[in-house]
Amino acid sequence: MNDETMWKPALAGGVLLGVLSALPIVGALNCFCCAWAVLGGGLAAHLYVKASPAVVTLGRGAALGALTGAIGTAVYALFSIPLHFLTGDTTARVIEEMRAKLAGMSDVPPETLKMLEALTSSGNFPVLLFVSSLVVSLILYCLFAMLGGAVGVALMEKREVGAPPLPPPPSDGE
Repeated sequence: MNDETMWKPALAGGVLLGVLSALPIVGALNCFCCAWAVLGGGLAAHLYVKASPAVVTLGRGAALGALTGAIGTAVYALFSIPLHFLTGDTTARVIEEMRAKLAGMSDVPPETLKMLEALTSSGNFPVLLFVSSLVVSLILYCLFAMLGGAVGVALMEKREVGAPPLPPPPSDGE
């Protein structure tokens, strides 16, 4: 099966991964071993195995999972930006509270307070935080979606490796 047919299952799994990860309360379930990433990779593997006339290998499932994780990260970014504006700038409030609590502690080095002040006073801190979280998300989503894709292929693929491929489905135009 060619690489072009990987895009539809990866897109379906990536959209599921990205949307569920971006939702505020539902996205918290990603704390449990990147549950949405594994689920997105598994969904992509299921759809790919179902559409494939040939036997799908674990390596192909892992590659599909990596593609699903990359698509899921892009969808997560697209959905989380508007959600960030709708829910308000909670990150700035949390950092301001953390800075205030650290300033009240006597054993915190003044250099730490200066560094935190410099980070929060520059207007680039939310952008820096968002970009760094996307890089971490890309790595984690790809790894865990690869796991989901490989496990999905292992669970869904029932054909033997040496089995002949299935004939192509009849086209509608003939």
